[in-house]
Amino acid sequence: MLSWLDLMALFVLSAALAVGIRQGAPFALAVIPALVIYVLLAPVVTPIVPHLVLPLLALGLGLGLAYATHFIPLPQLTPTLEGIIGGIGGLLWGLFLAFTIWLSFPSEFVASTGALRYPSEQMPAGIKDGIVSSPFARPLFDWASGNPILKAALLPHVNQP
Repeated sequence: MLSWLDLMALFVLSAALAVGIRQGAPFALAVIPALVIYVLLAPVVTPIVPHLVLPLLALGLGLGLAYATHFIPLPQLTPTLEGIIGGIGGLLWGLFLAFTIWLSFPSEFVASTGALRYPSEQMPAGIKDGIVSSPFARPLFDWASGNPILKAALLPHVNQP
């Protein structure tokens, strides 16, 4: 059964897909620079602000760069092709936003087991229950924490001794 966290992430994914289809090719062009800027900014921003701000940073970068790419002169494509290209960009960006939502909660290193605990025991019970009952959050966390590239992009707040 889906938790409130899954519903929030899937809503953002569907909204990004809809915006991508509506905006077309400029939105798809915004995905790559936004991802690069996010990967560069996330490790710098994480020590300064709470890591729960990372999904907002990702959302702001995506929308900001999508707006900025409208000033790049692109050849007019057919509306169907614009929708398909924008939909692909919206799907990629939506997946990234959903992953940041699923993974933006604190984890902690447990010295006795030598493993990361996700979510942290110090979280409020309502939030922790939503993460624990999610069928996506823990497997995505394990996948991202095991891959150095994904860990740098999606889990800059995870510091393992």
